[in-house]
Amino acid sequence: MNHRILGLTVRNFRTLTDTTLPLGPLTVMVGPNASGKSNVLHALEFLGDVSRKGIEPALEERGGFDVLAFRGGRKPVGKITVGIEGIWSDFATEEAPDRYELSVSRRRRPEPHHRDHAISRVEQFVQHPKAETETSVELKSSSVVVTSLSETGRHKAQASVERMASALYQHHILPLSDNSPSAQAIGEVRRHLSEIRVFDPDVRAARKPSAVSEQGPRLKGDASNLADFLLGLREHRDAWELLLDDVRTVVPQIRNIQVTLVAGSSRAEVELEEECLRGRTRLSDASWGTVRILCMLAIFHDPNPPLLTCIEEIDHGIHPHALGLLAERLREASERSQYLVTTHSPIFVNKLKPEEFVPCGRRASGASVIPARRPKDIRKVIEASEYEPMGDLWYSGSLGGAL
Repeated sequence: MNHRILGLTVRNFRTLTDTTLPLGPLTVMVGPNASGKSNVLHALEFLGDVSRKGIEPALEERGGFDVLAFRGGRKPVGKITVGIEGIWSDFATEEAPDRYELSVSRRRRPEPHHRDHAISRVEQFVQHPKAETETSVELKSSSVVVTSLSETGRHKAQASVERMASALYQHHILPLSDNSPSAQAIGEVRRHLSEIRVFDPDVRAARKPSAVSEQGPRLKGDASNLADFLLGLREHRDAWELLLDDVRTVVPQIRNIQVTLVAGSSRAEVELEEECLRGRTRLSDASWGTVRILCMLAIFHDPNPPLLTCIEEIDHGIHPHALGLLAERLREASERSQYLVTTHSPIFVNKLKPEEFVPCGRRASGASVIPARRPKDIRKVIEASEYEPMGDLWYSGSLGGAL
């Protein structure tokens, strides 16, 4: 089954007061700084942390409810909601998708503790384990209720749970057998979210030698294990050769890339062989842009990518002439897993299709508008312009998401 996320719904999470964003194989968000693009990535990352750590730790790591809740409007926000639609159970379709939604609410305690606040959650799953049927799971207060349909009618199973428990994190709390279709579908949602990678390379960290793992790892979100990742990638000969070809295309001075073990340690480091230069250049001495583009190209050749990768400002620090190749490799990579990307580059946007392009804006109230224009309206503007490049139209302000 091709498990994938079809859409994201966010309410009152930072600047995302009412956002419904369809997600295809490749989705690229474009807009001014502070328009909310990164908050979309952070909302998905938040669900990923819930699946790995639980609701309360995910909240605390971000500073708590007050920091995450929208801070505009006349009154403080009392509830944050983040939800996804997708395909994880056997009979889910794009027309009848599976759903997961988490709402976290804050309310004042009654007297004599009225100065304090209580946090609560409502967590809901909907799956389609059988043809033309739905199974729902709801965690509310201190109970979990599973409702399913069968030939003999509607059935309910109920159990007690801790007040802030999450079935996304603690699958054993459900009154379901582990091998039931519903439990397996919830497990797929959990796995999908837990693997979400937000890729924002830290060039300083990527330059350094990294510890060698026993098995070829995924490239971390900050690229701090770049040397170890490249060491593992060499075992995939075709992917390694494609990476080398791409690096040589965009940085012609590089003749080869060597990954070696640091003497007397269990760490690997990257060295570059450059045209007309004797010896090798350590990655710690390479230019900032060279390291960043190596990180970007590496992630597109990952032989075992997560189901969803988010990339912050894909064009940052990269020569405009290299962006065409990046766009091409990104689209190829999106045939194997989903990508959600942000950019400020009209040149990069020129390489996109209308259904991949999401303009983002922000109202005077501080709330984000995502998408700022629908795909069918974008197509109309492109047609009316006699098919001017989409990046040029966006830069001129014709497609929304401009200053």
